[in-house]
Amino acid sequence: MAGGMSQLRRTLPNAITVARLGLALAFFWVAGSLDTADTADPSRAWSAIWIFIVAALSDILDGYLARRWHVVTSFGRILDPVVDKVLVIGGLVLLCAAPLAPASRIVPWIVILVLTRELLVTSVRAVFEGQGITFPADRFGKFKMFVQCVTVPFCLGAAAIPNLRQSVNFVWWTDAIVGCMVVVTAFSALPYLLRASALLRQQGARKS
Repeated sequence: MAGGMSQLRRTLPNAITVARLGLALAFFWVAGSLDTADTADPSRAWSAIWIFIVAALSDILDGYLARRWHVVTSFGRILDPVVDKVLVIGGLVLLCAAPLAPASRIVPWIVILVLTRELLVTSVRAVFEGQGITFPADRFGKFKMFVQCVTVPFCLGAAAIPNLRQSVNFVWWTDAIVGCMVVVTAFSALPYLLRASALLRQQGARKS
């Protein structure tokens, strides 16, 4: 019995991560079938929003369980951030494309900004971790992820749910959240760059 429980603890966090990838694909399939001209039944849009929310919340669960049970694995450390980026960036790509744009409030340059930030930070982390230097995500990166995960459902609602799209207040809040996401995404890269610069200076000082 104890062995079975131990095996469950080792595999459950990674299983949740893999399931989150499946939820991301389900979200893309449902959200990709939406159309701003479809005003008869918002149930598909709500389904897409709830799938996204469950997928985003599962990120908290698998990380919590892995840390609590001390079963953090290399597989989980690699796959977890990849799934996060697939979910968020994939959602933003769908939102900036027809037929959800421009009602979604997401335009192509926003997606380019998000993608550039992720590639930059991922590359910096890869360089240092390839040298055996731990370079984990910080609280700014986690807050950035939270803001992005709030933005996607709001934008999807503004694009594909008629009563929300027609609400001036909801659209205003959506614009405000998108603006906040842009600022947070851009500035969240700064702590990584400063940390990388400090490490490079330390390496240069040791060599000299």
